[in-house]
Amino acid sequence: MKKPLLIFDMDGVLVDVSRSYREVSRLTVVEYLRRIFGAHVSDDFITLADVAEVKKSGGLNNDWDLTDAILNAYLLYAFPSLERDLTNKLSGIVAVEDDRALLEQIGLVDFSAYTPILERLVNEKSAASLFSAADLSRGSRSPFLLNKGDVGSGNITKRIFQELYLGSELFAKHYEMAPIFHDGDGYITREQMIPTKAQLDRLRTSHVLSIATGRPGSEALYALSHFDIKHHFKSMVSEDDVVKAEEGCSESLRKPHPFSLNLCIKRCGYTQDDTVYYVGDMPDDMTASRAAKAHAIGFVNGKSGESEEQRHEHMGLLEQQGAYTVCSGFDEIISYLNLK
Repeated sequence: MKKPLLIFDMDGVLVDVSRSYREVSRLTVVEYLRRIFGAHVSDDFITLADVAEVKKSGGLNNDWDLTDAILNAYLLYAFPSLERDLTNKLSGIVAVEDDRALLEQIGLVDFSAYTPILERLVNEKSAASLFSAADLSRGSRSPFLLNKGDVGSGNITKRIFQELYLGSELFAKHYEMAPIFHDGDGYITREQMIPTKAQLDRLRTSHVLSIATGRPGSEALYALSHFDIKHHFKSMVSEDDVVKAEEGCSESLRKPHPFSLNLCIKRCGYTQDDTVYYVGDMPDDMTASRAAKAHAIGFVNGKSGESEEQRHEHMGLLEQQGAYTVCSGFDEIISYLNLK
C-alpha cells in the first residue's frame, strides 16, 4: 500500500530561522538606511516581532521579498513626494547594473533634507503598522528602493541580506565576488533544527517525506547537510524551481500559488488523488495547500519566542486560511497523524 506523502515547508517548520533569516531581514533594513542615507538609527529600532507581523501578512514568499517590503514601507512614508530633479537623478542611478558603481553614484546624492524625516519616522512608527497601511497594498514602489537585478547587478538590498546571511566566506564562494558590507561569520550558522532526528525517523516509517520551500536550493541543501537530515526526504522543490518556471510566465508562481506543492507531489510520484499532507507556518502555506488539494497542517513553533497572544493570533490566521489543525511541536504532528 502506498504511504501518504508528507511535505514540509522548511523555514519556521524544519528550521528555526528566528536568529538567521528573520534577524538578517531586520539587520538589512538597519544597514540599508545607514549606508544609503547616512541615517542615525539604532540597531533595534525594528524588532523581530515587527518582521514576523509583516511576514504573516502574506504574499511574501521569501525573506528577500519580506525585507524589501519593510524597507519600501519606511521609504514611501518618509518620502511621500520628491522633487522632479531628484526623481530624475534617481531614475538614472538605479539603471546602473553594478553594485559598486551604483553605491558610488548614490553616495553623490544629497539626502540631507530627507534623512531627518526618515530618522524621526523609524522612532515613531513600527514596520508592521506602516506595511498594513492601505496604499502599500496597491503596489507602490519607492524610487529609493535599490532592489533591481540580482547580487552584483544592482540589487543592493539582496546583496546586504546575502552577505549577512552567508557570511564573507560562503558569500565569496557562492557569488565569486568579495563582500562589500559584511566581513565575518554568517547568520546561517545560528540556525537550529526544530524536529529531532528521532521524530523525523518516526514520521518516515509511515510517510514519504518531502520539502517545498521558498529557500534557494543551495541554502536549503546547506541546512539539510548541516543537520544531517537530507536522507530523510525523497524530494525537494525550492525557490530555484519557481524562478525557472516563472520564466516567460505572466503570473507569479510563488505561494499562495500551489505550483511548488504540485511539483513536489509530481516529483514524488503522487497525484492529487493520493493522500498528501503539507505542514507550513504561514497563511500562504495553508492557501497553497488547499489549492493543491493537500491536507493543510498549520505549525506554530512553541519555542519560537512569540508571546502567548502572538501565538494565539498566529494560529488563528492559519485556521482562517484553511488549516485542518494547528500544531506547536512535532509530537503533536505525530499524534495528529495517529502515529503514536
